[in-house]
Amino acid sequence: MIQEQAFVKQLKEGNIHAFNHLFDSYSSRLYGFGIKYLKSETDAEELVQDVFLKIWRNREKLKEEENFHSYLFTVAFNQIRDYFRYKVVFLDVDEHLELMPSDNSTETTITYRSVLEQIKALLEKLPDKKQKIFYLSRFEGKSAKEIAVIVGVSPKTVDNQISEVIGFLRERLKESGPLLWLFYWLFIQ
Repeated sequence: MIQEQAFVKQLKEGNIHAFNHLFDSYSSRLYGFGIKYLKSETDAEELVQDVFLKIWRNREKLKEEENFHSYLFTVAFNQIRDYFRYKVVFLDVDEHLELMPSDNSTETTITYRSVLEQIKALLEKLPDKKQKIFYLSRFEGKSAKEIAVIVGVSPKTVDNQISEVIGFLRERLKESGPLLWLFYWLFIQ
């Protein structure tokens, strides 16, 4: 761990040897992680490249005291989530165009609002503090540490509360239609 922190510190300073060391240490594990979710060798290779490119570009923001492994796999997970969002929104559009009316902007807006209202109605059944934690996390994109400061609890409590809300929503949306389930998977989970 201490040696890893030293490499992260050197990477922050632009040391390409430190970058190469971290790449060599983590690329195969990251590739395996990508294969598990993406089911494609090419996409997994691109994931590794994209993640390390992002690490290089944002190297000055790295915090050597934080766990690099966790940071790296969080970036990878977010890249995978973005990939699936992109795929659903842009790559699969042609398949669904035949099923949609030619002018669907109003219909799409109404459907989206309806789904969002159903999610919000479920969230309103939760205690106020739990609602606030979840909204700050999923709708405002705040980290567990930021939320902990705002709400006055520990980051671990924030993580636990978010997990409980996700479980609550998953349970309530199990029998819902595919649109609600897709919204949950893309934006809530």
